[in-house]
Amino acid sequence: MKTISIFMLLIYWSVIIFAPVLSNAHNLNNDDRIEIVNLTYKINK
Repeated sequence: MKTISIFMLLIYWSVIIFAPVLSNAHNLNNDDRIEIVNLTYKINK
């Protein structure tokens, strides 16, 4: 179970890192990204 959550965290950190590039295509602003990360963090906890 821990390996899955670590894998999920890696995915979301990569999303945060690449978000400035992807935001041009997806029109996501910082608030949306932070909210997504907070939701996934709560799910992983």
